[in-house]
Formats: sequence, C-alpha cells, structure tokens
Amino acid sequence: MSFDEFCKSWRQMRSNSRNPALVAFNQQDDECKFCVLTLANREKPGSFRLQEVGQNFETFDEARRALIIAAMNKMVRWGRRWPRAFSDADRYLSE
Repeated sequence: MSFDEFCKSWRQMRSNSRNPALVAFNQQDDECKFCVLTLANREKPGSFRLQEVGQNFETFDEARRALIIAAMNKMVRWGRRWPRAFSDADRYLSE
C-alpha cells in the first residue's frame, strides 16, 4: 500500500466531524466561501460556479476539495501577514 493509499483509507475510516478542512470550510459564511472558491478558481479556472458558494465541503468531489484545501492554506498564510484590523481613518494620506 502506498502512502497516498494509506492516507486515503485512514481518513475514510474516521468520521467527517474530525476532518479539520471540512469543519473549517463548513463553519465559514458565504463571503468567506466565495473568497476560497474564487482563489481556487484562479488555480484551475472554471472549477467552481457562483451557485456553489453556499455549499458544504462534502458536496464537492475529491479533486475540487484539493483545490479548496490549497486555497484555504494560502489564506491561512495571508492571515499571518496582516495586522488585526485597519482603521477607517487610514484612508487619509499625508500630503
């Protein structure tokens, strides 16, 4: 059994409620899911449609779930680069 086959069988034996990617994606609102699917579409254009924005992780096939996971991982890295919040007053610049 290859490592990929082992990973697949091990993940399939445990419950979906213990899948961190599924739980994280499903807990997000439609705006966040839109961002994830848009980022995934940049990687492979045409993979997701606007009508799919509100759907849960388990409704997508394995290949599209891989794109979702890659997009979420990119977003996680971005979160470390940004400060907590921006002030609305930051729109003003010095002259």
